[in-house]
Amino acid sequence: MRLNSLLLTSAVSALGLSAATAEPITVYAPWPADQIDWVAAQAAAAGHEAQFIAGAGGELFDRILAERNNPQADVALGFVDAAMATLKSEGLLLAYEPVWGPDLPEAFRDDADGMVWKFWQTPIVIAYNADTLATEAAPTSWLDLVQPEYQGRYVIGSINWQTTRAYLAGILARFTDENGEVTQEGWDFMTAFYANAIVVEDGDAKTQALASGDAVIDLNWFGGAFNQARDVGYSVTVVDTEGGTPFIADGLGIMAGTDQVEQSQAFVDWFGGAEFMAAYAHQFGRVPNLPQALANAPEQVQINAAMVSPQPLDWDAIAPRLDGWLQTIELEIR
Repeated sequence: MRLNSLLLTSAVSALGLSAATAEPITVYAPWPADQIDWVAAQAAAAGHEAQFIAGAGGELFDRILAERNNPQADVALGFVDAAMATLKSEGLLLAYEPVWGPDLPEAFRDDADGMVWKFWQTPIVIAYNADTLATEAAPTSWLDLVQPEYQGRYVIGSINWQTTRAYLAGILARFTDENGEVTQEGWDFMTAFYANAIVVEDGDAKTQALASGDAVIDLNWFGGAFNQARDVGYSVTVVDTEGGTPFIADGLGIMAGTDQVEQSQAFVDWFGGAEFMAAYAHQFGRVPNLPQALANAPEQVQINAAMVSPQPLDWDAIAPRLDGWLQTIELEIR
């Protein structure tokens, strides 16, 4: 996937530096262009000089690991639970408690090390085209998708997409033994899951599959399912699945290799604060984890926060195994 770089050259008075002497911090953020554009503009308006590097989540994550001996990023922004857990375990993050950290619910704080702060939550959902698929015919569980009636009716996206990685992890976690390893039953299920699907490598191909009517089931992050329905032009229903749906929380951390610690800390303090998080919720409909931000979010966002049930997942246990799981899928199943 092409990487986009957005360089902001705003003044940085909020950091107490002059534009002539400050260098922009580099923020790796695996988000769509519309979100990056908006965040970039808001950061500039708030006085933060930052360069945003966007791309697929898996691609940017691999890039950070490859750059460990010559780090280029100052802040990792928007990587999901497993990725942030791995960056922490690899010694690539600095400890820092942002000003809003004490108000964040315990489930979203990295209390042991203070390196990862999770600022919003995202259900990874099964959604469907309600104009062509009746409610009684829709899947009720992730495990239903291998049934014959759903052959060619759902799309599995690129394994580089964070969303794809999240639901693959959620599925395989249902088939782990007492040692946390995937059983043969799990790999057999994953083989059937891929064989029953339309498998794509880019967003245009996914959109085409849904637009053509071949696919009627969208495996997507919560807001993405509604965006996809809007773009294609159908009514969407989200399934509150039996056994729950994977919830991921986007994390924020300062890279250990940064030479701009104070600027990075100031950016983290601003980004995760209640004011900006509430503004983000109004702009994109995301569910913030900070209670003060959720209280000031639109009513529909507050409703969305309770729409689906989470699948219990131990991301600290999943993280060190996930790359191996994905490699097995790439080499033996796809």
